[in-house]
Amino acid sequence: MSHELPLRANLSALDNIALIPIYHGHFNVAESNRQAMQLLEQLGHAAIAPLRDPDMSAAQRFVTKLARALILRRPRLVIDHPGAMLYDVPYPAFLRQLAHKADMAGIWEIFDFNWNQPLYSE
Repeated sequence: MSHELPLRANLSALDNIALIPIYHGHFNVAESNRQAMQLLEQLGHAAIAPLRDPDMSAAQRFVTKLARALILRRPRLVIDHPGAMLYDVPYPAFLRQLAHKADMAGIWEIFDFNWNQPLYSE
């Protein structure tokens, strides 16, 4: 996940997430939409499903990008400079909260500036 990889502005959060397994050829549209909605519910952000990128807060945009990364169920998630994406919430706590809700068995790696490392020591 990176702040440099934008969402599709003309698509809703749900469509942005469902697009990934459709693109990779794993599932049809109906199944991809079902999985995307299930993931948003699991993350505790089902209400953002109809929102488009311009209508989202930074945290909502981050959750959409996170769900987009998680939907493929890969064993490792790399988050690049979360502070650049989460400027509207205290992001280490927000990330911990999402990680617990996501209940993912994989590894979440966070790459951030060295001076932000103490933020993750909790």
